[in-house]
Amino acid sequence: MLKSVTFEVTGEQRLHCAACEERVARLLKTVEGVGQVRAQADRQRIDVLFDTAVLDPKSIAARLSEAGYETRVTTQ
Repeated sequence: MLKSVTFEVTGEQRLHCAACEERVARLLKTVEGVGQVRAQADRQRIDVLFDTAVLDPKSIAARLSEAGYETRVTTQ
């Protein structure tokens, strides 16, 4: 089942530009179960469509954290 989740970037490392948005999108698209990613630097948001049979929001947040982006889930 596909589900959408939104993360707010809360840590010191922020999304600053289109290159940051693309970096996050490329990173998450390599994770099995992730379908679509939309990162928004102007809102410090990352929207992710993912397969709940393969992945959960906590695992996505952990991957973002490994890349230096601390986040919190704002919608599920």
